[in-house]
Amino acid sequence: MSGTSGTSASPPGDTIVRSKGTSRTALYTVIAVVVVIVIILGGGYAAGWFKTGSSSTGTGVCTSPASATINGAGSTLVAPLMDAWAATYTASTVNYGSVGSGAGIQDITQKTVDFGASDAPLNPTQRAAIPSPGVVTIPESAGAAVPVYNLPSVSATLKFTGQILASIYLGTMTNWNNSILQAVNPGVTLPNAAILVVHRSDGSGTTFVWTSFLSAENTTWKNTVGFATSVSWPVGSGSKGNSGVTQTVKSTVDAIGYVDINYALTNGVAFGAVQNPAGNYVVANITNIASAIKDANPTLPAGTGDWYNVSVLNAPGAHDYPLATLTYLFVYKDLGTAYGASYGLTKAENVVDFLSWIVTVGQNDSAGLYYIPLSQTVVHADIVTIDSITYNGAAISVCIP
Repeated sequence: MSGTSGTSASPPGDTIVRSKGTSRTALYTVIAVVVVIVIILGGGYAAGWFKTGSSSTGTGVCTSPASATINGAGSTLVAPLMDAWAATYTASTVNYGSVGSGAGIQDITQKTVDFGASDAPLNPTQRAAIPSPGVVTIPESAGAAVPVYNLPSVSATLKFTGQILASIYLGTMTNWNNSILQAVNPGVTLPNAAILVVHRSDGSGTTFVWTSFLSAENTTWKNTVGFATSVSWPVGSGSKGNSGVTQTVKSTVDAIGYVDINYALTNGVAFGAVQNPAGNYVVANITNIASAIKDANPTLPAGTGDWYNVSVLNAPGAHDYPLATLTYLFVYKDLGTAYGASYGLTKAENVVDFLSWIVTVGQNDSAGLYYIPLSQTVVHADIVTIDSITYNGAAISVCIP
């Protein structure tokens, strides 16, 4: 998979307040202006600048919907950020199950949650399995997969190419002091020890990112293993979730694995530099992941569209980290039709309120947890999508006071 270039959606409208049954195109210009101001001031979204709610009067006076409980499940990559959002967002109770992207997709398909979270967009089979009325795709954050390892005798940051990582996970490179690995790490004394490969045992968006990168870098991997949230691993042992892989590698000398950068940094696990298309070895950080997403410049489909070929891997910038990824939420496009009368308009309003909040104010929590705040372009696209969510065919009210 590779990123594709494209242009952003058409400019936003100019209405500000949306009451029930009226257009919410309104929000776009306000959000765009705020984001520009934020960029000028140095980044992030100021807490309290946005407040979503409902307005039935059309007077511009916004009130939050009555509190409800919102349930989501999926990606372990985004779980630390989702937990922070659940703690910060006070309008409703938000419960999030960190069960893996595959399980999150299954849960939203079975309608056991209000939203599913995944670091991989829906593939054609998964999209076909979603019952009527179908879901919308909402990018809610971004991160990166990094190679983590446990080599106590090595203090230097190891360098990896995509070919080397593919060879390790294919089982054709089996020893840490392999001459090819040694050649890209001159001056580093690598141990004469077997490489202990660790991978995910559950359906995982992080696996999707990792295997997509290996497929792009190695023809043998592409033709024999491929990319997906779950694959048939040639070698290695499985651990559940980003946390499981992190702890397995941390407790196993000579192990290698892959996790989101958040898990590596917060658990003190060494992670390597990866060669990008410009030929540079890049150690992931917030700056070069954000740069990669910007430089990849993927075309963003409509919320109801097919996102399967959207990718920000292998961006062309000299200092871009090559394993960057968007992360996604899946929500039914008509909540009343999807869940039935027992769901209630209040619950639907809370879901839309929460979605609007996380793509604006909630982005404040991103950088401190090693996630990438959404760009203005993505925020704009997200609000367009959130605006399209309905309840039994009727618009769901959201406005900015």
